Amino acid sequence: MTGYETERQASKEFRSVYDALPRPPAAGEVTRINAQLLSRACTDAHVELGSYDRKILQWLAGWEPGTVGVVIGLVARAHASGQAGRP
Repeated sequence: MTGYETERQASKEFRSVYDALPRPPAAGEVTRINAQLLSRACTDAHVELGSYDRKILQWLAGWEPGTVGVVIGLVARAHASGQAGRP
């Protein structure tokens, strides 16, 4: 899995982040869903989280879904790379 070269690639790849949001999202709903998706990405990648990690993920969840999608992609690609035995 290669990295994103443009914002357009990232937004196409992680359209599911936007699709998970209700229309229109209620106050706090974007952050809540972003937090769930970030947490799921870490769980899927078998990342053990500490309390400070969770604090930072909650902070990151306050960013727009496109940014969160890129971070989710980074976690997924790092996990896939590790599974394939690549450095």
